[in-house]
Amino acid sequence: MRTVRSVSEVIANASDALAAFGDVWIEGEVSNFVRAASGHLYFSLKDARASISAVMFAGSAARLRFRIENGQKLICRGRLSIYEARGQFQIKLDHAEPSGIGALTLAFEQLKAKLAEEGLFDPLRKKPLPMLPQRIAVVTSLRGAAIRDVLNVLGRRFEGLSIQIYPVHVQGSLAASEIARAVNDLSRWKLHDVVIVCRGGGSLEDLWPFNEEVVARAVAGCAVPTISGVGHEPDFTICDFVADKRAASPSAAAEIVVQAKDEIVFRIDSARRRIREQMERRVTFFRSELRHLVSAEGLWSVPLRVERTRRQLDSSRLALRHLLLDSARRLRARLAAADEPLLRFPARLALPQRRAVLAQFDARAASLVRARLDRSRATLAAAAGRLEAVSPLSVLSRGYAIAYSLRGRKRPILDASSVARGEAIEVQLRHGSLGCTVDSVINEPGDGSSAARRNTTEAPPARREDDDGTQPR
Repeated sequence: MRTVRSVSEVIANASDALAAFGDVWIEGEVSNFVRAASGHLYFSLKDARASISAVMFAGSAARLRFRIENGQKLICRGRLSIYEARGQFQIKLDHAEPSGIGALTLAFEQLKAKLAEEGLFDPLRKKPLPMLPQRIAVVTSLRGAAIRDVLNVLGRRFEGLSIQIYPVHVQGSLAASEIARAVNDLSRWKLHDVVIVCRGGGSLEDLWPFNEEVVARAVAGCAVPTISGVGHEPDFTICDFVADKRAASPSAAAEIVVQAKDEIVFRIDSARRRIREQMERRVTFFRSELRHLVSAEGLWSVPLRVERTRRQLDSSRLALRHLLLDSARRLRARLAAADEPLLRFPARLALPQRRAVLAQFDARAASLVRARLDRSRATLAAAAGRLEAVSPLSVLSRGYAIAYSLRGRKRPILDASSVARGEAIEVQLRHGSLGCTVDSVINEPGDGSSAARRNTTEAPPARREDDDGTQPR
C-alpha cells in the first residue's frame, strides 16, 4: 500500500535524520555574505565541487573576534538542518574561525587596516607632549606591576609631580569599556597635561582590550596628549598606533613623560653660559669699535661740520620764511586786485554771493599758507633736532671741552706729550673758546704735578707794524 506524506512531514523527517549527525565541523570559502539588520549572518560555504548555505544568528555572531568577509576560508562548527519555508539544506553555525590564522590575529589586522585608512595613525594628527607636565593621569589597574613601575620612575626622575590614577580593569570582558570610559572622562575634564594608558606584558588574549575599536577611538579622540605603554618591547597593540606617543613598556612611558631634573638643570646652565659668552663677545667688540672711533683722524672736524651745517639750515630757514611771506603778499595782492572791480559796481549791482565766495577763497588761501609754513617749520625743527643729537657740541654743553694745538694746522690735542710748556693752545667750550698757555705737562696720571693752568686774561692785542716793518712808538 502506498504511503503519501506531506511536504512538511518529509522535511521534518529529513531534519530529524540530519539532527542525528550532531555537531559538524566544516571548512569552506565564504561567498554571498550578507549581514542582516537583525545581526544575523547569511552566506555560503563552498569548495571546488560543492556549496552549502550557512546561517549564524546574532547571539553567536556577537561573539566573533573578527569580521567575516567574502573570500575568507573558515573552519566552522554547527548543526545540519533544512530551512522549511524553502526546503533548503543548510548548516546553522555557532562558531567560526579563520583557517590557517588565529581569529584574534585576523581581527587585529582588520581593525588596523580600517583605522589606518581613516587616518588615525597619521603622524600629522598626533599632539606633541609637554616638556615638563605638572599633572599626569595614569589609566591602569591598581593591582598590576605597571602602576608601581610608573610611580617609581616618576618619583626618581622628578619629585613633586601631581599624579592621578584612574583605576580600570586591563584584562577581561569589562576592560575595554572601562578603559574607553576613563580616557573619555579625562579628555572631557582637561585637568591634566598628559595621559598614560598602560599595563604589563601578557599574551595576545591578555592584551586584547587594548586592541578593541572602542579603546582605539577613545585614545585617538582624547584632547589631552596620550602615551601608550602596553606590554613589553615586542608587543604592539592598536592603542600604540593611535596614541600620540608609543612606549615599549610602562616604565618607558614614565621616562618619556618627564625629563630628569638633572638634565633640565644642565640644559639651563648650558644655555645661561652660552648667553653670557655671547654677550661678553659683543661687549668686547663694541668697546673696540668705540676706541677706534674716538681715535679716528676725522673726529676733530665733526664739530666744524656740524656748525657749518647748522648755519646752512639757519640760512635756508630764513630764506624759506621770506619766500612764504612773499607768496602770501602776492596772494593777498591778487585777491585785492580781483575784489577791486566788484567794489566799483553800484550797490544795487553788488552780488553778495560772489563776495561770500571770495571771502571763502581768501580764508582758504590764508589757511594753506599757514599750513605750509607750519610744515616747513616742523621739517626744519626735526632736522635741527637730529643734528643736535649727533653733534659733539651737545657733549660740550655738559661741561666738557676740546683742546686744540695752534702749531701749524689747528688740530685737537690727544696726547699730553705732544704739547710743550709755555705753548699757546685754544680750548673750545660750548659757547666760545679760551686762549690758554701750558704751564706744565702731566704725562702720567697721579704723578702729583699740578694740572695745566688756563690763562684767564685775554691775550694782548697783536702788535701793528708799519709798512716798513718798524714798530710805532
